[in-house]
Amino acid sequence: MFLDLPDDDGSTVKTLAIKTIYADRIRQKTKTWELRTYSPNVKPGGWLALYESSPTKAIQTVVQIGRTFKLDPDDAWFFYSDQFGIDFDDYFLYYRKRTFAFGMEIVDVRSFDPVPLHILREECNFSVPQMCMTLKSIHQSIYNSIYNQ
Repeated sequence: MFLDLPDDDGSTVKTLAIKTIYADRIRQKTKTWELRTYSPNVKPGGWLALYESSPTKAIQTVVQIGRTFKLDPDDAWFFYSDQFGIDFDDYFLYYRKRTFAFGMEIVDVRSFDPVPLHILREECNFSVPQMCMTLKSIHQSIYNSIYNQ
């Protein structure tokens, strides 16, 4: 079932933490759905800045979201597994004991020189997201990737 969220006006940018291996697959376009165990509440047309966890500890990619879903993990795997960029065992380990899988379709990917964590903290009052959160302040590289292309 696709979530029925209104379109985003493009003014909100959210961030979430992701392992570098999955960010690489997004940049390579072999992973076209970002998966979560909770609803990140990113609307179609919204932007996500991908904070890559250790060892990268930087933001170097933003993605624009299309459709979103909330499905039983088995159903999500059946319909979209070839677009998840994750293997069977890791997927079902991630969703063990979960009632729903939440997915966000990635419709645009933009990369730039990495903005390291210490710069994000100094210039943008950034803290590493534990879940999906709205950026309070946007680094110039992130802003330029979204609004100046």
